[in-house]
Amino acid sequence: MTGKYFLRKDKGSNEFGEYCIYLRYSTMGVSVKKSMNVWVKPEFWLESGNNDNKYIKKGCPQGDIINQRLKNIKRGYDLIIEELLSTPNSVITVPTLQSILNGTYKEKQEINKGKVSFIDYVLKVNEDLYNVGKISYSVWCNIQCNMNRFRKYLQQVKGMETNEYTTLYCRDLTFEIIKDYINWRKSEGNTNETINKSLTPIFKSVKKLMRLEWIDRCVGEEILELYLPTNKVSLGDISDNDKHYLTEEQVKQLIKTTEMCKYPRTKDFVDLFLFSIHIGGMRFSDICTLKWSEIDMEKRIIKHLQFKNHTRKPTILTLPITEEGMKILKKWEGRYDNFIFGMLCEDFDLKNEKELKITLNSQNRTINQSLRCLGKKIGLPFNLHFHCSRHTYGTLLLNKGVDLNVISHLMGHSSTWITQKVYSKYLPETLSGIVNEKLNFNFN
Repeated sequence: MTGKYFLRKDKGSNEFGEYCIYLRYSTMGVSVKKSMNVWVKPEFWLESGNNDNKYIKKGCPQGDIINQRLKNIKRGYDLIIEELLSTPNSVITVPTLQSILNGTYKEKQEINKGKVSFIDYVLKVNEDLYNVGKISYSVWCNIQCNMNRFRKYLQQVKGMETNEYTTLYCRDLTFEIIKDYINWRKSEGNTNETINKSLTPIFKSVKKLMRLEWIDRCVGEEILELYLPTNKVSLGDISDNDKHYLTEEQVKQLIKTTEMCKYPRTKDFVDLFLFSIHIGGMRFSDICTLKWSEIDMEKRIIKHLQFKNHTRKPTILTLPITEEGMKILKKWEGRYDNFIFGMLCEDFDLKNEKELKITLNSQNRTINQSLRCLGKKIGLPFNLHFHCSRHTYGTLLLNKGVDLNVISHLMGHSSTWITQKVYSKYLPETLSGIVNEKLNFNFN
């Protein structure tokens, strides 16, 4: 297969009477042309070139430079074509020839060998999962945050991902890179569970890299064995200082302090907090998305599409409304037509997952600022935030001797094991009460 240069006279000349030089190859009976973006007058053009690979006659301005440039360009294409044709019975298709001439062939070859940014690839794999609904928006956001941390690790520890020359390509991924990343995360104080979550999107991509043969299967299998061991928590093993709750006395102090507040919005925020304590320890996201249409005031029942799971596996939260919960609802009756507590605008589209998450995060920060101030006023030894209402509900029920299965159902936990895991450190007090009240047998 031989390429030839020619003047493209059918396209017309420029204002100086020059025509553009094209290079033409043919394969499978089809001619493929490529513009050189070099213009020359017909009188200086050697129609077929000569044995010295010269195409421009003497006397043409910069003729020698143009000749050398054309010679180098054609040599580059010829080398690729010769390599492809060196295999017996090989044929260069028209699309392949076009990719050679437009300069994308080498790039595609490199991509086919795994010259793709590893971080970009991981993000693309998981973005595709999000787009088809296999992961939620919150999970997708966490993956993006974790990959930003992975980029930070590469920059700070490995001196990579600082410019185009230090990019970590998929084909260059090693067992040591991931192992060192795990150690780096450990040095930052992350738990095994947290590190494993950050590894999951990476490992999904590693499996694909193995199938594409962009990394050696042995390397991939070594990487996939790097998940860290996690201990299942048994009753009484939990010691998590972040799970704060209010005692009954502290709740009373909060109510009393709120009554003296001069800002109506602060009182509204405490209403939401108290509603959660009275009704299932509802999460802030569920309180905000709770609609009047989900309330049966006569039967005193809430049937709410649980926000935490609605994007993946819709779960209806069915909760009885207590007397105190009814008082709060009646207080808010008539203020808003759609969402009970007005934290979302009336026509907010709950299907817009991205906008919903942004709005809820913003509102949550606002309410937590007010709660923090109130917590300081009543002398709490920790920062009061909205989720304390959920832990308060669970702990109060537990210490009143309510069955763990009932608590699990009311709080919308997927299993009683979750309830045990979160509230096991409060069980001794409950067990003591049960022993004293119900197991103090007297057979005399």
